[in-house]
Amino acid sequence: MGTRKRKLEEAVFEKLSMRLIDFLAIKRVKPIFITLMAFAAALASSVFYYLAGSNSTYYFPATFLLAFSGFLDAMDGAVARKLGLTSDMGAFLDSVLDKFGECAVYIAIISSGAVNVFWGSLALASSIMVSYVRHRAEPLKVDLKGVGFMERAERLVFLMAASILTPFYDKALEIAMILIGIFALLTTIWRMVYIVQILKLRKSR
Repeated sequence: MGTRKRKLEEAVFEKLSMRLIDFLAIKRVKPIFITLMAFAAALASSVFYYLAGSNSTYYFPATFLLAFSGFLDAMDGAVARKLGLTSDMGAFLDSVLDKFGECAVYIAIISSGAVNVFWGSLALASSIMVSYVRHRAEPLKVDLKGVGFMERAERLVFLMAASILTPFYDKALEIAMILIGIFALLTTIWRMVYIVQILKLRKSR
């Protein structure tokens, strides 16, 4: 069910963005350039999140840059498929830079004093674990795409929505971090249980 939902979301995104994807493909924009731009936008977003600790108006550019980074991150794979330039190296760099960018944003938010250190740290650690468990499952040929609720897209939505609300309600970002931390942790546990069940089923055959 979760896998079908994720594939549907990807198909809808590509359909809505088809003109832009076609334009980038015609201009022969390399997917790695889009990946690097997404990473740069995430780093720029982290700077504004840090500054927002003393001036809440900085949450608006921080949110815009975070959304732009997420959009570019979705675009690079679509352009790579369009140009026939998908590669293991591209997928590797995309995944690693995604995590670096996400860590930078969370660390900036925690360092700015906008959220409780415990909840911010839990959100950061749980978010990384959601992805780590999926990557550890790949060599075992267990597909976790769509398994669990708090994947990267959901985390971005929670974080962006809270960031927009924070200048008007200063607890919004901390509430989002609490929800991200708890749901990402539950997703990690859910995925671990799912993997164990799949491996047990294979062993019993």
